[in-house]
Amino acid sequence: MPSKKSYSVHWENEEAVSFEVDGVTYTNLNDIPDKRDKGKLQQMMADSSQPEFDEKEWEEIRKESNTAFNIILWVFGGVAALMLLIAILSAGSAISKISRERSAPGVVVEMVVRPVYDENNRNRLLNEIHYPVVRFSDRDGRLRNVQMAEGSDPPSYEAGDEVTVRYDPEKPLDARIDSFGSNALIWILPGITGILGLAFAGAVFVVKKLNF
Repeated sequence: MPSKKSYSVHWENEEAVSFEVDGVTYTNLNDIPDKRDKGKLQQMMADSSQPEFDEKEWEEIRKESNTAFNIILWVFGGVAALMLLIAILSAGSAISKISRERSAPGVVVEMVVRPVYDENNRNRLLNEIHYPVVRFSDRDGRLRNVQMAEGSDPPSYEAGDEVTVRYDPEKPLDARIDSFGSNALIWILPGITGILGLAFAGAVFVVKKLNF
């Protein structure tokens, strides 16, 4: 059984300069006597994957890639800074609001029901939101009846329920019931923007650390 022949093509400046068949070197394909050997080398030349760019072109490509990469990092870093700034400012506003508030006992005197209709069909009732109206005495002893801004379906309160009211003495009509829900609403904006800011900042840090 004949042994398998070895073939190679020698390149110089992206041109084939010599060919080798079982250790015998030829400078021209036409000098190869066996047509099968010649065909094999021609196929190797056709299939050969030569570099498409020289070193200078590769350097330009690397520079362009680095520029695009840095732009992305700056955008992500800018978004992180903006989100964290919003989180800090809104957290400061929430803290200031809470520090101005006073507590007072109150009682739910009625539940106001507001229907919610389908925007595309005003005759179609989707649900009903129940808003408590709370009576309490403010810092000056004035009796206030305030409809709370937080509603629910089904209703969270009934007429006669005793609650604790939180209010700003300068704006008693903006009172709220001291509950987990109303307290959470104050921190929604700082919480969401803070999480997003940290996520973007973390992504920038990890990518730069890994030199991705």
